[in-house]
Amino acid sequence: MSYEVLQKNMLKDSYIDISFRRYLAFKETETYDEAYKLDILSRLNDYLRGQEINEHTIVEIVKKIQKENPSAGSFVHWSNTGDLVKYAESRPMEVAELLNQLFYSTIPVEERIEGFRQRGKDFLSSISLGAPLFGYLLAALDYKKYPLYKQEVFTDLKKSFGIELKLGTVGTNYETYLYMCDIALKHLQPTYPDLTMLDIQDFFFCSTQYQQIIVESAVEYLYGMAVELSRYMQEPELMLKAIAELDREQLYALREQYRNSEKINLIKYMVVDKMIETGSASVFDLEEMKDQVKVRYETNILHAWNNFTILFQLYYADKKQKVQEEQRKIHAAIRQMDEFKEMDFVENKVLNGFNWNRNLGNSECWLAVYEKEYTSHQTAPQFYVSVNENRIQYGLYHGDQHPNSAQSDITITSNIESFSYDYFEQKMTEVLNEYKVQSSNTVYEDKEPYHQDIDISTETWMELLQDHEVFKESDFAYLYKMYELGGKASATQLAAELGKHYSSFNAPVVHLAKRILEKLNLVPSIGSDGNPTYWCILFDGDYEDTPHFIWRLKPNLKDAIAATYTENIEQLDSYTKDDFLNEVFIDGKQYDTIANLLKYKKNLILQGPPGVGKTFVSKRLSYALMGVKDTSRVEMVQFHQNYAYEDFVMGYRPDKHGFSLQFGIFYDFCKRAIQNPEKDYYFIIDEINRGNLSKIFGELFMLIERDKRDEFVTMGYSKEQFTVPSNVYLIGTMNTADRSLAQLEVALRRRFAFVTLEPAFNEKWRRTLQDSGVSLQMINRILFAVEKMNSEIGSDFQLGKGYEIGHSFFTMKPENMDEIAWYEGIMNFEIKPLIEEYFFDRPEVVELLVEGI
Repeated sequence: MSYEVLQKNMLKDSYIDISFRRYLAFKETETYDEAYKLDILSRLNDYLRGQEINEHTIVEIVKKIQKENPSAGSFVHWSNTGDLVKYAESRPMEVAELLNQLFYSTIPVEERIEGFRQRGKDFLSSISLGAPLFGYLLAALDYKKYPLYKQEVFTDLKKSFGIELKLGTVGTNYETYLYMCDIALKHLQPTYPDLTMLDIQDFFFCSTQYQQIIVESAVEYLYGMAVELSRYMQEPELMLKAIAELDREQLYALREQYRNSEKINLIKYMVVDKMIETGSASVFDLEEMKDQVKVRYETNILHAWNNFTILFQLYYADKKQKVQEEQRKIHAAIRQMDEFKEMDFVENKVLNGFNWNRNLGNSECWLAVYEKEYTSHQTAPQFYVSVNENRIQYGLYHGDQHPNSAQSDITITSNIESFSYDYFEQKMTEVLNEYKVQSSNTVYEDKEPYHQDIDISTETWMELLQDHEVFKESDFAYLYKMYELGGKASATQLAAELGKHYSSFNAPVVHLAKRILEKLNLVPSIGSDGNPTYWCILFDGDYEDTPHFIWRLKPNLKDAIAATYTENIEQLDSYTKDDFLNEVFIDGKQYDTIANLLKYKKNLILQGPPGVGKTFVSKRLSYALMGVKDTSRVEMVQFHQNYAYEDFVMGYRPDKHGFSLQFGIFYDFCKRAIQNPEKDYYFIIDEINRGNLSKIFGELFMLIERDKRDEFVTMGYSKEQFTVPSNVYLIGTMNTADRSLAQLEVALRRRFAFVTLEPAFNEKWRRTLQDSGVSLQMINRILFAVEKMNSEIGSDFQLGKGYEIGHSFFTMKPENMDEIAWYEGIMNFEIKPLIEEYFFDRPEVVELLVEGI
């Protein structure tokens, strides 16, 4: 990522200034204990100044650097400096040359580091030369120019500044971090002229590792935004000006987001379009736009909207992610308080930014931390934090469906300057006992815990995770899955998630533990049975509130995985119209027709006989319209006769506390879409005609209409205002050969566009079969058989084209399977039973159709 792009991300708001002020205040407290860095690096700078680096001095130099690395708060793991000393002792001339190049070459620092690393790997493939080592070496030369480096700091900074950048090479990571430090230094030096690169490194380290700075900075940032939004509520003209001053690329993205929209979103489009064309828009312009749009509709589309709520999403679009990140930090800080560590909290829910009120926008944001035993925050006692322009609230709160919903124990701070983490932490621990009274956990105390103290730092774990000789690809499958489960799971639970037997983890874990011990020159602990214990290298374990033994990732390993997990999530694969046409047996014209119908109508049903790929087309169509294979924005359900409103939208269900209101899959899906109006979401309903649509959708049945999107109704159970947003698209599939289905009601037909998919035994289908190894002779045999059957079915007075045999019965032959066995298996066990069902009262027709095929 370029210096300019990093600079734009880091300086687009006041967060860096807020955080730096909180850091300076933190340095005055007794908790601050980082002054040793300056003492050590000053000595090393003096030592290396004028020091000639050659084959005769190199070993002494690297041993000096190794010795100065502090044992507590080390700059780099001892294995790195140890390996460097071994390297220098074995090849002094080579290492002297490399260190001189690292220190004094004018080529980019990334190239210097990677050149050093490559030579080191040529010497010994297992050598540990990570970014922290090179940061330490360069800071040892000149701490005013080069920062120390910590992987966890780099990762947290990227999250704080919204920098979407995956982990790169050691050299790339350090160079990017160096750029970030340089940007911060140049930004802050006019106000604080005595700052050096070491001060910036210390600022970044403390502001990502000490909860006092993290929480205080987050709350102040949120408070500042609340004040700003409050001012915009009173003066929409200022909000229009702020939107017009957004980054040009952001304005273009917003215009595309709202292009071809209806109602309020059309007004948003017009506002942004005018700003792009003329550079600004006034309240007078906005009023004119509202008048132009509202006359198009019979109902009053502005009933629930004012100028602020119309403009809010335009202003908030590029700030939502940052707000959520700061809320996430507060949420994590509460969960990680020492007194709370044994509690099983839901992670990073609920984080309600300034768009929580029906996405209309307001000047308050809030979050809730509650335990997993509760179905939602509404039924739970919770640790609560709320910020608006007038005050910060925090303490114990009860959800509106909890028996004690009228009770709370909240501290209110009306002045941001008087908010402090010490008071915040004190309050949260004070209300903990009251919180525990609300819980009824049964702890199994008669079981022996499994724990061994293995001192491996987070930094070392990060290096090990990137070492492919230690961590194999197969290891990440179960470690990442355990991380996704909150960092702990029983072997049975983990096995179920991965589709394995619970005993299948024994050998992989033991082998991984041995590789780790060998890499770090450690010996295993000995258990009470006299045998080495390997699982304790990676896990602790005990019985918590269940009779099942729970394994937990070692805290430092979990922290390391947290960084590498988010950094190594694969980029979403792009998926275009061309990809769709390569996979689906329809042509470009039909694709355009289907896509345009869905975009306009928002609700589409793909109907057709069995085997035409209706479900397959639905998913691929969703991916093509999104442009990526983003499964998080595509949901699928299958309707059946017992499917109910309570499954789909909401209803009261039993839980361990009695009955609670629980939300269905479509309700949650719409909530996600409401929170992300800039992205489209696709909800696929397989066999849509098998359910009673009016009963399943309830009051939302009206809202799925195209011209009713973004209108709100009061929900029957929760009494809340809710909508089906305009960025949700419904795709239903319907099998036209299902005899059990009654005629679809007119209300359903009016809300959906219908597209019929027909069997496509075309040239594209032929090529696909040939590519899978099917001979031309067999393809012709399939065509003869299918054409014979479909001709009879299509012309039958009781059946018709809606009952024909589709192409997906024959789309790809399994590798290494005989094509005759494949063909006859499909004919005898899939198609023949279907034909017998079609002609159940005319067996002679069945005999005629299957004869000779």
